[in-house]
Amino acid sequence: MISRVVTALKKNDFHIATFFGSNTCFDLIAKNQNITLAIKIYENIDSIRKEQGEELKKLGQTINATCLIIGEKTKVFNLKDDTVYNRYDIQTITSKAFEKVLDHETLPSKYFKGKYIVDMDFNELKRKREKLNISLQELANRIGVATDTMNRFERGSSTSLETAKKLEHELDENLVKEIDILGKHPHKKDFDDEPNERLLEKVHDIGLKMALFNHSPFKAIGSSDHNLFITTGKGKFDIPKKALELKKASTVVNSDSIIVTTEYKYKNIDGVPVIEESDLETISKLKDLKKI
Repeated sequence: MISRVVTALKKNDFHIATFFGSNTCFDLIAKNQNITLAIKIYENIDSIRKEQGEELKKLGQTINATCLIIGEKTKVFNLKDDTVYNRYDIQTITSKAFEKVLDHETLPSKYFKGKYIVDMDFNELKRKREKLNISLQELANRIGVATDTMNRFERGSSTSLETAKKLEHELDENLVKEIDILGKHPHKKDFDDEPNERLLEKVHDIGLKMALFNHSPFKAIGSSDHNLFITTGKGKFDIPKKALELKKASTVVNSDSIIVTTEYKYKNIDGVPVIEESDLETISKLKDLKKI
């Protein structure tokens, strides 16, 4: 499933950074000329915890990315390849459905409260019915529903794909609304979380607003001219490993990154600045941090 998703992204000219880990809120970030994606991949989508879902949405709001969950089943049933599901208000689809979306195919139905439904263009439905001079009752009879049900359709009620197709046939009109997968992303938001870790507190005190994360390869994303990926580290093994993760994330979304530590002999690892606590104490303004 993972290779299928990565292959589909590469085919569509996405730059990709992968972060596969059992406790992360996302597994990869991908970006092309038009869109940034933050994706969590889990075969059983019921295995995704609420805190992971909330942080995935928060990441999308911070870096202006479309969030997706890709999986194949729940604890009860297998997911359909033509349907959009939902976990923690995040659109959820199969890997095959993801390939379809990238190939500009539409997914007609969504799963809501145990039912597979579609949304219709109710204004167009009413306009075409009146243009053809068909009464509500007559059209209802033709497709086998009650007149009250037909009236609800014209006021925006959802229905099954089968019923919608019957209406399209009777009116010779496309009525089913396309579900916008890639275009749906949270509005960008500037967070100002209060860190409870000393090194992050020092960065925050300089004047850098930040969104904090507990389930990601970084501990915070600072909000300035560009997003700033931030983490803390300690020691000759930990810091280079974290620098690699930050480098991957910041490269894909064209952002900056820093590692904050109590003490380290190198000031830079593969383009990622390493800032010692003593250096932070000499900085009083955000513009001075940016110079680093």
